[in-house]
Amino acid sequence: MPSLRWLEDLGRTRLSRHFYLREFLHSEIATLHGIPNIPDDPARAIAHGRALCETLLDPLTETFGRIAIRSGYRCTALNSFGNRHRL
Repeated sequence: MPSLRWLEDLGRTRLSRHFYLREFLHSEIATLHGIPNIPDDPARAIAHGRALCETLLDPLTETFGRIAIRSGYRCTALNSFGNRHRL
């Protein structure tokens, strides 16, 4: 299990001008069921998150105003749990 400091630093990773990784990692399912939503491959999650933010979300934000991301990433374990339980 990663340290709390490592998780805090990961969440503070800036994906783009307007977004941080922390915004994408929140999950009510994870919180309710105690399943950590920690990226299986953090470098890949960051790279893909940056691409999404820079190519789509930042331009939308700059055109229409702030976009609040409540969740946008599911680790394999959390995604499997959600699928098994139809969540």
